[in-house]
Amino acid sequence: MKDDLLSKMLLLQEHEEEIIKREKFLERVSQRLREIQANIDQILEEQATIIAEINNLIDQMREEELKVRSCRENLRKWEERAKVVKKAEEYKALLRERAKNEDCIIKGEQRLRELKGLKRKLESALQDSTKRQKLKRLEEEKEELLRERQEVEQDLLKQRYKLESLKENLGEWIAQEYEKLKKEMGFPPLVKADKGVCTNCGTKLPTLLYSKLSKGESIRCPTCGKVLYH
Repeated sequence: MKDDLLSKMLLLQEHEEEIIKREKFLERVSQRLREIQANIDQILEEQATIIAEINNLIDQMREEELKVRSCRENLRKWEERAKVVKKAEEYKALLRERAKNEDCIIKGEQRLRELKGLKRKLESALQDSTKRQKLKRLEEEKEELLRERQEVEQDLLKQRYKLESLKENLGEWIAQEYEKLKKEMGFPPLVKADKGVCTNCGTKLPTLLYSKLSKGESIRCPTCGKVLYH
């Protein structure tokens, strides 16, 4: 392969390497954004669950408060009826009714205390500063990555345009030969030989091939088949 052809293909490969770097960067960013969003969704879902539980507790507290209020009202009415009762059996029935309402009030107030305690714990969990700070950090990282992704996407478009322009300037035949090599050996088709060693597969070149390489000739690696250059 002539030096001029090799240098032109290297130019194409260098441009394509820049494109691949940006594409890989965007893949990593997209993966990280998915991870961040999953973490954000988890925290928000946990918060939504806690809020739903708090609202449920509030509803239960209202119900208990209504029961206690109703039992207190029944006791007030009991006192009025107790003033005018005459028969012993009726008075015994009233005593049972009073005991029932007093029990209702005691149990209701105990249940209210339990519900209020649960509500305080959930509210404390909702205001957990550690999770709030984590959520803030995730949102900030997400915003920064989205900004970087946009910049790299714009740069990637420019690099692709530059590559297509370079192919046009170098000529269709050069681009075809380069694509043929790439299809045959994978990317990158051209690799450097460092001190007589193929940097792709690590093969040490025989003396004859190394001599040709030292003279500036391009050769193929006898093991991996990549085009080597000095």
